[in-house]
Amino acid sequence: MSGVPVTLLARRDHVAAIRTWGLILEAPGERITCKQIDSITSLDDLASPPDLVVLTVKAYDTSEALAGLRGLPGGVPPILSLQNGVGNEELIAAEVGADRTFAGAITIAASRPQPGVVRQNSRVGGIALAPVGAVGGLEAYAALFRQAGFRTDLYEDFRAMKWSKLLLNLFTNAESAILEIPPAAIIDDPRLYAIERAAFREARRVMVGLGLRPVTLPGYPVPLLQAAALAPAGLVRPILRRYVRRSRGEAMPSLWRDLQRGRTQSEVEVLNGAVVREGARLEIPTPVNAVLTDVVLGLANGRLDSREFRGHPEALLSRVEGVPA
Repeated sequence: MSGVPVTLLARRDHVAAIRTWGLILEAPGERITCKQIDSITSLDDLASPPDLVVLTVKAYDTSEALAGLRGLPGGVPPILSLQNGVGNEELIAAEVGADRTFAGAITIAASRPQPGVVRQNSRVGGIALAPVGAVGGLEAYAALFRQAGFRTDLYEDFRAMKWSKLLLNLFTNAESAILEIPPAAIIDDPRLYAIERAAFREARRVMVGLGLRPVTLPGYPVPLLQAAALAPAGLVRPILRRYVRRSRGEAMPSLWRDLQRGRTQSEVEVLNGAVVREGARLEIPTPVNAVLTDVVLGLANGRLDSREFRGHPEALLSRVEGVPA
């Protein structure tokens, strides 16, 4: 492959499959099997201390992952977060320092359909990188990703980059998870699209309050997508349908996958929930994102019954009805 040595730390079923058959990478029109890959289930199995840790765990597992890294010989190395949502970098910086913390975002839609298999669901995208503290080392890390074949773009302001990715993650994610319907169906339903548009507008107002402007990410002109999402629905639905197909293929979004797997925690807390928290701090109302966050968390922890919402938009609409956008 690229010649960059990588050790993959993963769950036992994933590592067992990789050690048996290799890591299978599926992309549109292509299937690659990587036989020569070092895979482990515990940091105790590391052959040598890593030069860089690429953190890809769910946001709610960040603190536990950092605790596990403390036992590495020589201390915790620099960490690059390739996680969804906002707030991970601040947790990491508190552990290793801002100058050893790097923010990243992946704009390639991917999933793990089964142990040992990673599937790329979109044809576009890449990796965005930004320093949290000093810039030192970032160019070298970017070169490694480019050597591995990833389009890799660098940014000065990690907050603007991460909030821009949040806007991408926000779109149709929570509604799709709650109602168990594909994103395209949400765009096609004027009532559901109105919820989406209201949630997006709240997030944009919070970004303005934070002094941040959306930036273009690899493969995704976020400022243009933002303009489309805020324009009259009849004019932009065809554009947004193409965006959904381009960004996710036919795959359901991440919040839905977590609910289907029975996860009792949800990354909605660092997506819609982050909009709510920052909105409260800035005294910017975010009622629609608050409803979406509450319902997804209720479904995850068992407080709400998924049967009430599955395929029943009215159940969600009744909770949002009368909420000012």
